[in-house]
Amino acid sequence: MQIHAPFNGLFFGAVIFCSVLLTAGCGSQEGARYALPGKVGASGELVVVCSNAVWKGAAGDTVRSIFGQPFPVLPQYEPWFDLVHLTPDAFDRFWKPHRNVLELELADRVDTQEAQLNIFREKYSRHQIYMEGKARNSEDLALAIADKGMDMLGVLHQAEVERFAALVRLDKNEVIQRELVEWMGIELIVPRDARWAKKGDDFGWIDRQLTRLKGGDNHDVQQGYLIYTEPYTSDSLFSMQARLSKRNAVLRKNVSGPTPGSYMTTEMRYVPSYEEVVFKGGFASELRGLWKMQNDYMGGPFYSLTTFDEKSGQLITVEGYAYAPYFDKREYMREVEAAVRSLNLNPVLVAAEEPSTP
Repeated sequence: MQIHAPFNGLFFGAVIFCSVLLTAGCGSQEGARYALPGKVGASGELVVVCSNAVWKGAAGDTVRSIFGQPFPVLPQYEPWFDLVHLTPDAFDRFWKPHRNVLELELADRVDTQEAQLNIFREKYSRHQIYMEGKARNSEDLALAIADKGMDMLGVLHQAEVERFAALVRLDKNEVIQRELVEWMGIELIVPRDARWAKKGDDFGWIDRQLTRLKGGDNHDVQQGYLIYTEPYTSDSLFSMQARLSKRNAVLRKNVSGPTPGSYMTTEMRYVPSYEEVVFKGGFASELRGLWKMQNDYMGGPFYSLTTFDEKSGQLITVEGYAYAPYFDKREYMREVEAAVRSLNLNPVLVAAEEPSTP
């Protein structure tokens, strides 16, 4: 038996909104006087702790149906999260600090008479998301899981994005950060190994070239960040059609490909995902889709955020993309989203330190 979560498609605005509202609890629940260890586990991984009977029953089917949904707008199928099933006996001190844990239990006790699923932070490790589901029978537990499906996805996805953001802040490119404040009056946190590819009056392109090993060979991976502005004249500029038209015009003019006559544009054979959201207290719109190089063979996913800057009266668009033909792209896009969402329209420019004289 499988009980599906009560939604057919995920709207990222609602997902992120739920992640703020429904995360409960903070700090260790076992031995709060002790410092928590750091989290373990791979990004995008969720450990599900339950008996084999629960895993093979309605509750397990529902967990797989929720977290096995396709991550939005990637060129190939990748699930929202990779699931690792452990029985309670196998859930030892090595696994307890894992970054993402869902513990499911069937029991006939006072606290299980009503099925419940609760979400906590930092039960066994710092920055951990720990979720607990309890019920008297598998069907009730499956219903509780389905009812909180969007909430769990939102909390976990936002936590992964925030973890990437924290890593980038530890090794950020301070030169680009400062130049963006001086040039456009905005702040963006990008990795230290990112470089300017192009910089104009109202357009900037930041490029990051990586090399990753697979199958004994090194393969290129590229992440890029595009920043562009336009005067704000009406609310219609936030519409999906207006955003796509502006995007394609800007990219054709500014982002050329490796072969003569090639340029970046939106791949329209796969309909982009569009959502109106609240971003740092202001109105914004998000686009998630696929890009391609017209007259060439490159392509991949992108994430675009457009918001209004009251100081300048401009719309500011920041987007990131990934090119990783030999690799899965979900975690690259979470890292890209973390950088894009670091956008700050009210930065404080800190004076650069002068080199000390001996």
